[in-house]
Amino acid sequence: MSAPSAGLTRRAVLTGLAGTGLLALAGCDVAPPATLDVGCGEDGGSYLEFGRLLAEAAQRSGRLRLRPLVTEGSVENLSLLDADRVALALSLADSAAGSPTSDLVAVGRVYQNYLQCVVRADSGIRTLGDLSGRVVSLGAPGSGAAATARRVLAAAGLLAVPDGPVVVERLLGEAATQLRTGAIDALFWSGGVPTPQIAALSGTTALRVLDTTTVLPRLREQYPEAYIATAIPAGVYGGEEPVATIGIANLLLARSSLNDDAVAALVDILIDDARALVPPDAAGVQYLTPASLIDTVPVPLHPAAARRYRERYG
Repeated sequence: MSAPSAGLTRRAVLTGLAGTGLLALAGCDVAPPATLDVGCGEDGGSYLEFGRLLAEAAQRSGRLRLRPLVTEGSVENLSLLDADRVALALSLADSAAGSPTSDLVAVGRVYQNYLQCVVRADSGIRTLGDLSGRVVSLGAPGSGAAATARRVLAAAGLLAVPDGPVVVERLLGEAATQLRTGAIDALFWSGGVPTPQIAALSGTTALRVLDTTTVLPRLREQYPEAYIATAIPAGVYGGEEPVATIGIANLLLARSSLNDDAVAALVDILIDDARALVPPDAAGVQYLTPASLIDTVPVPLHPAAARRYRERYG
């Protein structure tokens, strides 16, 4: 095909393209937004709840479509991301630090997870040391909670002794049921507070949450940037006093190849819809603030996310 004549105006060329349907193909807003799968977590857990809120906010924006997937949590999400089976993944920062994905990047630090070690109030268990000889669910197989719980028990010196806890890995719903019936003595979970399934259990069974910060100094020696001291507020699960526990950052992750426009749209959603992304019954520390969103250590920000944060915040 010969080039348009010099006298042909740009308007005429565009009009001609529109007449042949080629302009529609060239338009940037004709095709609907691509759907991005997001590795989230279990039903009744904070990951899936957040993922659904994020998907709703994305739909309102008209710029993205997100599909939150039920998974077993951080470790599985990272594996799915590594295999390019999801475009986005929610993960605990400590799990992300061990990811084999070479181009792992973060879109933002979205909220803080609380490590929760829950027992029946009538169990006589008051400290981590009291878990010796007891049956303890670490979390779902392949979950970040299970990996963190194993680190906590190891730091407490409970895994290398003959009379240590009997550890099992259970989905949260199963673990809650077994804690109620006495089939297990304790469950670990990492998520926002209150976690709906644990809150529901507290309505029928008196619970106690254990202080896990007794092992924090040893954990920090091994993983200096992964864990902080925090507290589960009074009133959560019926507790009358705040309970000291370990906090772990939760990250929204991608691979560096994720489209820059999609990443910029996600950053805008995290900033502009921050309030809508916090579950209405959430208590305690929530992130989605300018300072915390960009604090994704140990994972670097996606370059497009870093640019968009600079554009929005200066």
